[in-house]
Amino acid sequence: MKKIILSTILITTAIALTACNSNTTSKIEATLEQPMSTTSGQILGSDIVSALPSNAAVPVYSNMAYYLSAKLEEYKAYSLVHPDYTLENIVTYVNIGLDNAFYTNTKVIQKPEDILVLCNKYNSLPDNYVPSDLVEVTTANSAASGLKLRKEAAQAFDKLCDGAKQAGYTIFGASGYRSYSTQKSLYNNYAASDGVTNADTYSARPGFSEHQTGLAIDVKNATVVYDSFGTTPEYQWAKDNVQKYGFIIRYLPSTIGITGYKSEEWHFRYVGVDTATAVYALGITYDEYCARYLMK
Repeated sequence: MKKIILSTILITTAIALTACNSNTTSKIEATLEQPMSTTSGQILGSDIVSALPSNAAVPVYSNMAYYLSAKLEEYKAYSLVHPDYTLENIVTYVNIGLDNAFYTNTKVIQKPEDILVLCNKYNSLPDNYVPSDLVEVTTANSAASGLKLRKEAAQAFDKLCDGAKQAGYTIFGASGYRSYSTQKSLYNNYAASDGVTNADTYSARPGFSEHQTGLAIDVKNATVVYDSFGTTPEYQWAKDNVQKYGFIIRYLPSTIGITGYKSEEWHFRYVGVDTATAVYALGITYDEYCARYLMK
């Protein structure tokens, strides 16, 4: 199934990107540079939809391949708040949950062990979830002792580091799996120091962190701290190569409106080669990919 999705995506992307990018991309980037309002979800609902004139034109949302019939009323309401959005944007963003404020209308993930698990500000892991197959990252590729990932991700990270070395670059793991309690302590400290609003832009609330999945790893090179990784030659190599090893760079510039997080060039997420290649080819966030190709 993943290979069928990947083939379809790559063929569709090649045909569509030329026609769409010049108009659509600039509009999307312009609208996504600002964070989502924490109160945006409060102005949506059936009252707005029912206020539409009876003869109002209704967009054909069902023409979108990733249309979900159960969300029709939400699509309608969201389109009233964002009349400049394309049908694709409306369906995608509502599927993600962006018609609600971050950390509202959240769901507990039912299959946290799935390699393709989507953990974001609308989908949380069970508090007591600990991956059953955690292993330590190879010492030679780790800048911290005891750094752990799930087995498949750890093996892929070793291959990534080897590939970087062959190209003349050095990449180390700086932070991998974190327990719920560790993330809670980190987040609470950040919130106490910088305030909840600011902390939410760079730190996940406990239960909502990809690090708890055991599939995310923060990286650095040999000379700078991890949060300066985006300034390094290693990053220039990584941004066009990590997908070959099954990783994506999860939080990129101009996507804070979708992910809720500032750019983190150092945060790699393992999703497998097929999915990583598709996300890279499409040039979208993992949230958008899941909303279009994995949600049912």
